[in-house]
Amino acid sequence: MNLKEFANLVNVKIHDETKSPYVINAGVTQDATDFVSKLGTAVYSNVIFNSGQVLNDFGFAVSSWADFRIDDVILQVSQGKKIITTEIQGRNGTVKEYIGMDDFQVQINGRLNGAYGVNPKTETKQLKTILDAGQSLAITSWWLQNLGITDIVVTGYSFAQTEGEYSTQYFTINAISDKIVEATITQ
Repeated sequence: MNLKEFANLVNVKIHDETKSPYVINAGVTQDATDFVSKLGTAVYSNVIFNSGQVLNDFGFAVSSWADFRIDDVILQVSQGKKIITTEIQGRNGTVKEYIGMDDFQVQINGRLNGAYGVNPKTETKQLKTILDAGQSLAITSWWLQNLGITDIVVTGYSFAQTEGEYSTQYFTINAISDKIVEATITQ
């Protein structure tokens, strides 16, 4: 049963992403029919940590991972402005000097789901390997890309146990946005 048949069956409206597709790894386009979780429920937005590897000081791969998709996430993004305030004697208030925009603060709250009665140990270990990488991570999410976020640096994370939910692993990831800067040597 596809999403449209499901929507007609239970008389609910499903968010249609066909008008706003997003790209995964330059070339594969997702549409609304791909937004289904392992349980067959509609997914508003997901997160994919793009494949990558961690290199040691000598350039050899220490660890690597394939694309890691998480469907059950809630994203929260905030951004501040960089402003310098200067006090001037004899004047009330301050002079404000706008410097620019700060990095985005990104919080990803989600869960990894295992089969009934099976803890998602392998998925949890894989996610921890990705989060432990001491480098910028390429991330794909139409919602984040809509805000201009394609890479993040993880500043912290937590995994919590929940009473009565052995088959689910909840997590919170705190990160800041990153812009990859590449220098080109011309001569």
